[in-house]
Amino acid sequence: MLGENKELQIAWFKGGDVDATIGVFFDGFTKILVGVSILSGVMAMPNDIIFGKIVSSIGFTAFLLLAFNTFYARYLGRKLGNPEITAMPAGVSGGTFFVWLFAIMMPTYFASGDALYAWKVAVNVNILYSVIIIAFAFIIKFIMKHVPNQAMLGGVVGGSMAYLLIGAMGDGFAHPLVILVTLFVLLFFNFGKIKPKFFSPAFIAVGLGTIVAWVTGVMKPETFMASFATTGLYIPLPQIGLLGGEAFQGALTFLPLILAFAFSDVTALLQGLEQAVQSGEKFDQKTSLLATGLCNLIGTLFGNPFPVNMYWGHPAWKKAKAGASYPLFTGAIYLILCVTGLVAIATSAIPSSATLVLLVFVAIMTGAQAFEVVEKMYYPAMIVATAIPIFELIYGKVSNGISAASNAIGDALTSGGIDFDVSSVAVNSTYLAKAGVANGYFDMSKGSMLIAIIFACVIIFMIDRKWINVSVAFFVASACSFVGLIHGANVEFDAAPVYTGTYLAFAVAFIIIKILSRNMPGLKPEDEIRSVQEQVS
Repeated sequence: MLGENKELQIAWFKGGDVDATIGVFFDGFTKILVGVSILSGVMAMPNDIIFGKIVSSIGFTAFLLLAFNTFYARYLGRKLGNPEITAMPAGVSGGTFFVWLFAIMMPTYFASGDALYAWKVAVNVNILYSVIIIAFAFIIKFIMKHVPNQAMLGGVVGGSMAYLLIGAMGDGFAHPLVILVTLFVLLFFNFGKIKPKFFSPAFIAVGLGTIVAWVTGVMKPETFMASFATTGLYIPLPQIGLLGGEAFQGALTFLPLILAFAFSDVTALLQGLEQAVQSGEKFDQKTSLLATGLCNLIGTLFGNPFPVNMYWGHPAWKKAKAGASYPLFTGAIYLILCVTGLVAIATSAIPSSATLVLLVFVAIMTGAQAFEVVEKMYYPAMIVATAIPIFELIYGKVSNGISAASNAIGDALTSGGIDFDVSSVAVNSTYLAKAGVANGYFDMSKGSMLIAIIFACVIIFMIDRKWINVSVAFFVASACSFVGLIHGANVEFDAAPVYTGTYLAFAVAFIIIKILSRNMPGLKPEDEIRSVQEQVS
């Protein structure tokens, strides 16, 4: 085994660190701002709790994981003799953050009327989540041994297209002039291979977008001035009193949801690590999972209710020539802004439409990198896996649209003097189907990342004529649909019986095909056919 070469010099700063720091920081930090607006505006939580406890602990947790990524990358760089190693990006966990906020904290608040109790429940939820992530670290190698890299990459590309490219562009084009200037300036430098003499491409692009936003009135001076009211010094301190008791019992009611999203985040983390492998840098899966779980666990002891995780996008930051230190710089910015109450100031000065462009660039590079390293014969699997996560994005937008429409109807009725509870109106699959949103959108949105990987595995194994592997993949699909990890509205037994039965039937069918292939050359795997031909010759 290679030992650590402590004499190898790894730079503490590289030119690409600026782009990577900006991109990774705004990828996660904007979620905190959304959370702050909900906690204060909807849940009426006191500012001393929001900024003094929650925000400061989020910054502390993010700093722990990001600092780990830097020092782990430096260790691996010295061990493998790679002074140009690029560290893994990390930050606030995207989808899980909003699930914790909207599916756990807010329902708990509305049921109890107590914002502090909702915070306590979410902290206990995060304890359970962290323990599950740590447990996965010890079994993940067994699982990943049987999952093709191409399937993982297909899911990565699909998630990138859905949540980074489509999601970021959709939100960014709320202010088209800002995003258009930022986007095409950034693409000009990167795809035109133009190297600016001063500053980085991202700095120039976001800077120009920010100028456009202030000149056109997108950014408001009064909002910027008002943001200074949150300044102070909020040192994160242990919050052991939040743990256990009634709040822990409340957290246990969300265990199915926690399990589903813990697995989803583990999958996303492993896909991010797979991207790094395709860039020539291999970070140990067990070590990365343990670090993520332990950082989250420590953060919850300080009152953090929201998970942090490692991100996709390593190929883009590698291409940008970022090094090992950019996560540490990102974490330092997180920590400083979160413990000083400067959270609101950061985004009241820089428009989100400009910073979202950096996520678009990451998505583009992620897709390009994946298709470069995958053999052409596996492109069908990649395309299917790319499409499936987009179902979750679409259905999520549909659901948000339904909620917005209900609220608008409620406001209209109230203004007309009609007292009617619009929450009693259920928009079911029948109504959606009549509007052109078939029930399949719902089914494919539930566990979309896992569905993408399973479907890609099936196609890859079919291409390779590995019939037993196809059968196993269908057995896994059947089991996952039975407990609701895919296709089901909830994590429960017999969650999606139609899918469970159909996948099981296919699993049995491919066992039969394997048996038949012994006497039917047309069904034999190509490697077996070549082996027989070589023996005959």
